[in-house]
Order: sequence, then structure tokens, then C-alpha cells
Amino acid sequence: MELDFDATTPQIRTHPSRNGVRIVDPIQEAQFTLLTPDPVEPLDCDTDRFYFPADAAATLATDTVETPYLIPAWVRDESGAVVAEINEQDSVTVPPGQYTLELLTTQVKLQIAVEGGIEAESLNDRVRFEFSGSDTISVGARSLHEQPAATVTTTDDPGDVMAAVSTLGSALKTTTAERAFPTLRGHPPLVERGDELSVPAAIDAPDTDVEIEVPPSLEFIYPVTSLAYYLGATLAPGPEPRIVADDWTYSLDGEGGFEATVERTLKQVFLLDCVTRTEGYYQVDLHERRAVEQRVDLDWETLYERSTAEQLQAYLDVPYDRIADAVPKWKLTVDVRPDPEYVSALPFLANELAVIRCPVAATPSNPTVEELNEQVESFFRDPAGGGARRGPGTLVRGTRSESLRASSTASLTEDKIFRPPGADSIEQAYIGDGIPVGASKMTVDSYYRRLEYEPSDDPRIRVVVVCNDEQMTDENVVSDIYGTREWIDFDIEIREQLTSSQLRELLTGDIDFLHYIGHVDEEGIRCTDGYLDTQTLSAVNVSAFLLNACDSYEQGRGLVDHGAMAGIATISDIVNEAATSVGRTVAQLLNQGFSLAATHELIKEYEQIGHHYIVVGDASVSVVKTESGTPYHAEVEKTSDQNYDVSLHGYPRLDSSLGTLFTPFLNDTKTRYLNTGEMCSEHVTDDELREFLLKQDVPVITDSTLHWSGNFLSRI
Repeated sequence: MELDFDATTPQIRTHPSRNGVRIVDPIQEAQFTLLTPDPVEPLDCDTDRFYFPADAAATLATDTVETPYLIPAWVRDESGAVVAEINEQDSVTVPPGQYTLELLTTQVKLQIAVEGGIEAESLNDRVRFEFSGSDTISVGARSLHEQPAATVTTTDDPGDVMAAVSTLGSALKTTTAERAFPTLRGHPPLVERGDELSVPAAIDAPDTDVEIEVPPSLEFIYPVTSLAYYLGATLAPGPEPRIVADDWTYSLDGEGGFEATVERTLKQVFLLDCVTRTEGYYQVDLHERRAVEQRVDLDWETLYERSTAEQLQAYLDVPYDRIADAVPKWKLTVDVRPDPEYVSALPFLANELAVIRCPVAATPSNPTVEELNEQVESFFRDPAGGGARRGPGTLVRGTRSESLRASSTASLTEDKIFRPPGADSIEQAYIGDGIPVGASKMTVDSYYRRLEYEPSDDPRIRVVVVCNDEQMTDENVVSDIYGTREWIDFDIEIREQLTSSQLRELLTGDIDFLHYIGHVDEEGIRCTDGYLDTQTLSAVNVSAFLLNACDSYEQGRGLVDHGAMAGIATISDIVNEAATSVGRTVAQLLNQGFSLAATHELIKEYEQIGHHYIVVGDASVSVVKTESGTPYHAEVEKTSDQNYDVSLHGYPRLDSSLGTLFTPFLNDTKTRYLNTGEMCSEHVTDDELREFLLKQDVPVITDSTLHWSGNFLSRI
């Protein structure tokens, strides 16, 4: 019989158009294909035949499978020991036995159980596995999506909040150094406000003998949340912030103050865990281990077997300065107002190991508003910078009069537009009142929608492009960008000149991504018969969106308030030509698996008006998965006629969070890297660069300009 899973588990289906199977994760909307020489029908089988847990499993009557593109893999024996690695240009032969073949960068966690021998061959753009001794294999799939196991209720009393935060470590699937792998951390239990402290009996916090003492005040509790979760530590009140483990203590109020010390501590422990774990399940050649072990006197093999408290003491005895430049670029820094209203955000922030800061206040800043307006005007005035002098022929994506624009600026000032302090992380976000320039505006409700998402039976990604101004149709080309990914099904639709009722109806339909091109004014989104104010909607079924129009923040916030998970909007006037460029770049980045947050960071850096855009809602949302497991961009510098320096920069996602291993497939290197920030740097020839860029369409940065693999190749 063909498999019949419920709608929340991965589904292994006969591929609709190719020989093989398609594995679909309906929660994550992820898809992956395994190709076979002949048609196959997947048949249900037990999930306990794999080394690692699987949510769904099927047997296939075949002795050969191929991946659709290059995928690294490990072969494990019955004990879990790695007996072979398959990387770029490898050919591997494994003698008959009982094995689990683990595919490493797939959009769904995949294992193949085999009894017999294995012949693996990495071709230029795919990997072929041939199995001898048996004509059937078993495929196991596990979703990378994590659901919280329970909900803790807390009062606003800081002591109760401490008790709630102390439960977050119960989600850890191990307290060994392997917790540095995101799949072994688990999503912390939810935390909600109530009339009394209530911790479900099912929550079992780990016994790590690690305690974090802080003064009983939210501005001390919130910043240690990620550290407490990662260490499986208990929070306790104390006169000064410190870690207590056995008879050893460590001050959390060092150089730079409390928050800076907590940040350094989290990063240091995480990095050294990543190094220590190379003595465990994944004994790989890790770049960060090479960088660290030259500077510290630590016995990794011995450390791997020690307790959390003992490891922690050994780690923190190392001066941070010795390993500072080996610490991976952190994914996320979040400023959270120290108010009980935002306590429910803490489990989601801990899940991403976010650096959490507590600003005392987000005060209005008139100079910030003036600065933004000046940036817009300077773009209009600067033809050399790619803009055009603003005049009667300049098309602006808003139709308000100057008096209405002045009114809008005043409104933004009342809404506390401000610029948060900078952060040494890839992404920056803010939770609280106000509009943070340069950071994402996160909301607690949008975090919960991440968990409440109802999967569809249709695995296709639905993208709708709406253009409500005939002068802006140049941007309709984005419909040719979305859906260009092979092996992923898209449903692309273009709608033009919609009335307010048509747009209202569209927003209630199931849409994975809405790309709006047109005008937004004080009254709402401009339609052919007037305006649609998103704050008047009763429900929105759009997952994510781009409102590429002037001052679209309030309308974007309306979409999020009424059901959308997240979107990109603007906080000022934008010029049509520049907005069109942003729209195309956003489409290309999202189509290659970048999250909204990572997309925002790149357009801020490489689009002239990118700093006028903001993410509202859950900025971790993405439209599709990426082939490489982690999205990345390449920085390329020519060093001679036929030689280049290439560095790859990673952008972790929810399904490939901090701690994921990255294989670059660049210059035949077998070294693995942590998947964040600048990962690797190689010197390559002209031919090696071409071969690498042909494997996947990625952003390429050269001379501070963003290109894409395809058009960059035509330049070299």
C-alpha cells in the first residue's frame, strides 16, 4: 500500500514526473527528490531501523538512487561509527554490511538503511549510490521543524519568571557538547503570563549542576535566557550576576558590563562545544578546531567525556581574547524591552541562541526622521549615485501631497521611530513599542503563528505578484525569478489593477508569498477604485510579503496583526526605479532560500535605498529551502589574470541554525565549517571558480556590488 501519513509528518511519495520519490515536509514546506532508474512505489515500513530517529519511513524496490544535486553524505555502521564520507569528486566503496547512509544538507533530514555493499560516486552535479546484495532499501525522513513540548505559566513576579526560564533547558536532547548541533537542542517550552506559576509535570529540566545567579529584575533575567537554555542551567536570585557550578564561580559582570559579558560567555561556550563535539558522532576536520587548538591547552578527547559543569569551567578558564577572532559570526541580536508583556518571546529567542539586550527606553528621535528624509532626498538629488534628481517626471511609489507627507512624518515620530544601538551579528531585531530603523520589528504573535501554521496538502509554493500601477510593470519581471528553482514546484500568478474588494479577497486566500508593486498612502493600499486599509481586515492568509511601495510599514503591520507571519515594508518614500531594483533583488534572494531577515541585511548593504526597508513580524520566515543547507553569498576578488580569492559567507536559518556544519565544495577542500559569517576563504583558478559558480545560483559580491552567479560568469 502507498504511504498515508498525517498532515504534520514528512510524506514519501512517488515523484509525479520523474522516476523516484519526492519527500515532502508539509510543516516546513520543504521538498527533496531521490531519483531511481525505474519507477518505484514507496511502501510503509518501521521507523526504528535507522540509527537516528525518523518520523516517517518507506521501502523502495531499487538498488540505485541519485540525488538531484551535490549532497555530502556519511555512511555509519550498526554502532553509529562513520566508516566512509562522500564529498565532492569522491568515489567510495563500502563492503557488505548493515549501514545507515546519512544525507547531510537535505531540506528534510534523510537516512537510507541498507543491508549490503555500497558504491558511492560524486559526479559534477549529483551523487549516485549503488547497493549490492539487496534490491530494496529503506528511506527514513525527519522534519527539521521543532514544536515546544509544553507551556509554562508565570506571573509578572521576577522570581516566577526565573523559575520559568529555568525550565527552558528541558528541551535539550543532550547535555553533552553535541547540544551545539541545532537538531539536538529542541524547542524550549512556551512561556505565558498568568495568575500563578505553573510548570507541567512533563517538563524535566536537566541536572547539570550549573546555576546562574542574577538580581531578581527583568533587565537581568532576559539577557541570560539563551545562556541558561543552552547550559540547562537553573536561575536563582543573587546580589550580582555570576555562574555557580560545584565549588567554582564565574562573574557575569566583567569588561564592558553585564550584557557584554553574558554575550561573550555564550559565544565562548558554544564555540568550544563545537570543537569538543568533533570527538563524538561527527569526527570531522573542523576549521574552527584548527583555529582554536593552536591557542588553548585543552584535551578535547578528555573534555568530551566530562560533565557540563566540568567542561564549562575548563572553557571559561580560557581568556576570551585568545579565541575571540575564532568565534563564529552570531546570527541574531535582539533588543527586548524588560517588560512582562514580552516574556512569551523568550523561548523563541533562546531557540535561536539570540544575544538578548534590554534597552531602558526607546525614545523618539527627530534627528532620525530628518536623517531618513535627507537620505531619500539625497538619492533623488544624486544622479551619480544611481538616483535621479527629483522632479515632475520622477515616479514615487506614493501619491500623497506634501502636507500629507509631513503628517506622515509626524505620525512616525509619535510612533517612536528610533535607531537601536548597533550589534555584532548578522541580524538585528527589536521587540517593543516603536519602529526600529536598521532592525527587524518582531512581534510575539508572529512567533506563535510559526507554531500554529497549518500545512497544505498541495506541496507547491504559491507566489502572487500584484502590480497596481501600469507605470511600474517593469517589476513584473520578478514573476520570472520566483520559481526558477529546479526540483521545487511553484505556482506563480500575476494580478494587475486590482480593486479593493479583489485585493481583500486575495489576501484571504492561501498565499506563501505576496509581492506587491504599487502605491501605499495614508488611507491604505491603493487600488483601482480607492484604497484597502489592512487594519480593517478580519483575517489574512498570506504567509509572507513584500509591500514595495512608499511608507508601507503601517499597512505591513496590518497584515501581520491580522494573520501574516512576516513581511518586508518601507518607512519612507521610495523612487520607482530604485524600488524596482530592490524588488528584483528580494525575489532572487528569497528564491534561493534566504530568510526575510537575511534578505533585509543584504539589501541594506547592496541596494541604494535598502535602508528604507524594514522586516515586520517573524523575520526568520523563508519562502523556500536552499540546496546547500545554509544560504550564502560569495565574495570574489581577482588577484591575477586567471586567479581569484573567494570567501563564502553563511546566513543561518531556523532549519540550519547555529552549529550546523557547512561543506563548501570549493577547491576540493574536505574541511567543514560552522555555517555563519565568513566560513571559508580559498584561492582558486578561473576554471575552478566557473565550476563552483555553475553548481548553484548564488549572490556574488565583487567591488562592493551584488551580482548573481549566472551574470557574473559572463564577466570573467
